[in-house]
Amino acid sequence: MRDNKVSGSFHKFKGRFVQQINHAFNTGSLKRLKTAVKTLDDAVSGVERFLHVLSQFDNNKMKNHRQPMDSRNRHETSSLPPSMILGREEERKVLVDWLTKAENSAPEQIVNNVPIFSIVGIGGLGKTTLAQVVCNDNEVIECFDFIIWASVSFEFDVERLTRKILQDVTGEEINIVGLNALHKVLKEKLSSKRFLLVLDDAWNDQRIDDWDDLLRPLRYGKKGSKILMTTRMQSVADLAARTMQEEGQTLRLSGLEETDLHVLFNSHAFFGVNPDDYRNLQHISKQMAGKLCGSPLAAKVLGGLLNNKKDSSTWNRILASSICNIEQGKEGIMMVLRLSYQHLQTHLQACFGYCSLFQKDYEFTKKELVYLWMGSGLIQYVADDMMPEDVATEYLDTLTMKSFFDIKSSPCSHRAIKCNFFDEYYEEKYVIHDLLHELAHSASVNECIRVDINFSSIIPKTIRHMCIELINPTVVEQISQVKKLRTLIMHLQDQVQADQELILGNVLSVAKSLRVLSLITNSACKLPNTVNAMVHLCYLSLMWGRKNMTLSPGFHSLYTSYTTWKQ
Repeated sequence: MRDNKVSGSFHKFKGRFVQQINHAFNTGSLKRLKTAVKTLDDAVSGVERFLHVLSQFDNNKMKNHRQPMDSRNRHETSSLPPSMILGREEERKVLVDWLTKAENSAPEQIVNNVPIFSIVGIGGLGKTTLAQVVCNDNEVIECFDFIIWASVSFEFDVERLTRKILQDVTGEEINIVGLNALHKVLKEKLSSKRFLLVLDDAWNDQRIDDWDDLLRPLRYGKKGSKILMTTRMQSVADLAARTMQEEGQTLRLSGLEETDLHVLFNSHAFFGVNPDDYRNLQHISKQMAGKLCGSPLAAKVLGGLLNNKKDSSTWNRILASSICNIEQGKEGIMMVLRLSYQHLQTHLQACFGYCSLFQKDYEFTKKELVYLWMGSGLIQYVADDMMPEDVATEYLDTLTMKSFFDIKSSPCSHRAIKCNFFDEYYEEKYVIHDLLHELAHSASVNECIRVDINFSSIIPKTIRHMCIELINPTVVEQISQVKKLRTLIMHLQDQVQADQELILGNVLSVAKSLRVLSLITNSACKLPNTVNAMVHLCYLSLMWGRKNMTLSPGFHSLYTSYTTWKQ
């Protein structure tokens, strides 16, 4: 019976959780934690009574409320056709030739300028995909000691980027604090080494000092080192080249030719089936390809949308919708993406929109997404023979198949060095294209919010899920007005331990109905007594380091993970 599973899973889990957490907290905190667990015991008793009533219902009737999901298994999802380099062979050859071309015979210097080649184009044209393809070219790999990949994004955080570069070079977790200290170590590691650095999705076209801080230690690499950058703006490419005192080279991407886009669209729309069996759809797909602004991303997403809709009436309806009126450029691509989002089932829309809580280019693990979605109550009713983890995984697989997520290849594919990170660092990662991230944000603006350095507005009272990176009294006051808050992710790395505990106590004292609580700190801090009263809490994540130790959850139990520094 389900109620027996609930009680048994919870009590088995409680002992393991207390034993694990005892290593991280002092005795006083442990007593408070035990009190909190006792409170959860009481909550379980209430759940058991509820499930006893629920068990009287006909399970078959309940199953009828579950929306149909795509029947494809995980293997088929992972074998989706890669982002093919259709129509980009000429551009690929230009980049490979530049990367493998030997430098002139000028004598080696201690400090060398590093030439920069920029791939420029609007979002969704395949700049990142093209960079990935050339970095995996065997000729390119043979030319460099290191191939380093750093996602820059809109916030040009020099210290974060320098740490990421050093991390890729050493293959080790970097806990060095301070830009000068990072520069010193990076200079030593790059000395006498030839490297290729990929700066993906750069936006900074104003702060030349920040560019100088980022590029300065790179001059100590061996002659022949190179930088490949992707950006939407030529002004970014010009500023980076000027900082390096080099005449930068630029490859400006335009949209794919309609014939190539048609092939790419069909590879996703007819994946897993024989296209010849659907000749009535072929002429419609050709018309659609002509409406996609030359965007590979739009072709992938729209093709994924139509993959499980093989009737001509649906295809014609979408063709006759706003897709026929789209304009060239980013807005046209966004219209295609928005159309695909609107045709997702509502539970998939909710799970996708939830991801707007995280910054652009964030790398999710499957376990992280599954636990967050489960804890937040986004997983629909599950039959007795299916675990909620399995349903959440199906959600993720379906969204990945429809190209709302991309699976990021291992960092080893971007580097010519041996991998020796912690094993979990190489767990399969899921990423969202920045245009799709903008879509997720706009679609969930009334339910999900990020409070960071760029936040300057009022928190809507309808917000249910929140990520906080900037804490001040005004934010705490606004949180007290949000009565439906269910998810709270807090970054407290910039505060000392005493301040962390004070801030945490203030925030949690007004956020009493949480189902998901995730805390990211510099060091372990005590949970306030207010946690004892959080009877609805389903997922607790305490992160103060790298090595993630996650306990397996039971159905209707507390999905709990915590993180410690690697010893």
